[in-house]
Amino acid sequence: MEPYRSRRPRRYLRSRITRKLILDTALDVFLNEGYAKTTIAKISEQAKVGYGTVYSHFKGKDDILCKVIDNVLVDFYNLLDVPFAPNTLEDARGIYKELILTSFRLADQHRPIMKIYQEALALSDNIESHWFGVQALFIESSAKSFKYAKNKGLAKDFNLERGAKAYILLIDRFIWEVVNERENDMIATADIIVDMLFHGFFIDPNS
Repeated sequence: MEPYRSRRPRRYLRSRITRKLILDTALDVFLNEGYAKTTIAKISEQAKVGYGTVYSHFKGKDDILCKVIDNVLVDFYNLLDVPFAPNTLEDARGIYKELILTSFRLADQHRPIMKIYQEALALSDNIESHWFGVQALFIESSAKSFKYAKNKGLAKDFNLERGAKAYILLIDRFIWEVVNERENDMIATADIIVDMLFHGFFIDPNS
């Protein structure tokens, strides 16, 4: 039994190294070839590992891209951990602006692989489902923030889930505008979205 236990960590380590090698190589292949032209054969060839070895770690090309994107999305997921406990509307506004602006800046920073991901979204149901899962995490987090603001007396009474979905889908749309270089003033856009969130554009005749 002792020899088995002593070999197991080395096998595990080799497996982790191979997995990382495949992901790192896949990132290069995706960036150079695009989603549609990337194949498992190209990834295995450039990684210098067997075709079957790739499939022993991943289900296929879509699974690999999702894992590659998850590594990038760690920066976005960190936004879910930003504490939201404002005591005033001014505090809440500042937090929302920083979250929105950080999302845009991360999209700009990761533009090359996000463009590949966008290509895949149009071609693969698996990738689309992956992105819906990402959206769901942020919608859930936003609903909790809205609930906190509502309980604090900082927000009106409204459907929290629908409001959170509308908010996240708006951010989502502008993230892709940034990725496609159609959004040049991220600060101004963040300000507009915060204004919409906190004040709206129309005059309340009863105010």
